[in-house]
Amino acid sequence: SNPRPPPMTAKNLAAIALIALGALGQDITCKKFKDIYDNGTDLCETMWDGAFKVVDNYSAAYTMWFFDAINPNDAISQTLHPTGNTSVCNLDFYHKDFPTPEGENFTECHPWKQASCCTTDIADADGLNVAYGPGYQWDRCGTLSKACERFFVQEACFYECSPHAGLYRKWGGHACDDNDPGCSTTYNATCDEYSSSYIEGACQNQHNTWQMHQMPIRKDYCDSWFIACANDFFCAESGGSYFGCARTTPYPTPAPAKDDNSALTTELTATVAIVATFSAALLIFLGVCYYKAKTGNPLFYKPIEGKDHKQQGARFVSSGSVDNVAGAKA
Repeated sequence: SNPRPPPMTAKNLAAIALIALGALGQDITCKKFKDIYDNGTDLCETMWDGAFKVVDNYSAAYTMWFFDAINPNDAISQTLHPTGNTSVCNLDFYHKDFPTPEGENFTECHPWKQASCCTTDIADADGLNVAYGPGYQWDRCGTLSKACERFFVQEACFYECSPHAGLYRKWGGHACDDNDPGCSTTYNATCDEYSSSYIEGACQNQHNTWQMHQMPIRKDYCDSWFIACANDFFCAESGGSYFGCARTTPYPTPAPAKDDNSALTTELTATVAIVATFSAALLIFLGVCYYKAKTGNPLFYKPIEGKDHKQQGARFVSSGSVDNVAGAKA
């Protein structure tokens, strides 16, 4: 399982440069989401390298977005981790130390406005997409549809702003199962290469302060994400792992972005064709009606007892002359 990228220190920038040089010449593959992931569960669990697990029991799973006045994740944490502390921001990257209210400009990640672990500076779509440096943008394979991109913004807001996410910190999080060797409730700074206390070779597992592990996410949320992105393109390296893609350079050739003007032109052309077809059919129909009326066989009339059809049809002759109509009846 791979963490989010480290802060952009000189040491880390040098490491990134070496990785980039070593990866030059590699091919990178862009595919549609539906050709990378089997379903929403596969998307959420694979893309983030085990940070999330998908759960179908909604009383025991978090949502990455909400519109309620009260955060529904509060109740989930109370159920799953009644002794967990969500009054602190346990993840440590761009995060605050404590969740606090944000101002009126805090609109992108608005569900967390009243108690946010992120600031307005990081919480906007453009900032969230580029915050972690080259390789971590979600649109490396071309511009995403708005519906698809919205889910990436929501996940980023959730990671940056939610105090509940900190319960699932991989190293030092409250939620780690003691029987799970992939995490620990204890953080050891000597195992963290970005800590001043780091001792090289001292630990079997490299610790950090920003990685998440196995946070339960609602299945319906992940299914909706998959549906929204099914026909968008994403990096298919490492089975669609966000972090596997970030380690691969050069960037993929973006898929052609959808031209909104072209789409509008196509829609207008289709509309004009439909209207023209309908108009032609209507003209033909009216012509048939007129011909039938002229020949004394109108399409629409109610038979009158004792009258033959030619006598009845006379009322539909549209010569405009009262004498002609009278003559037709004679």
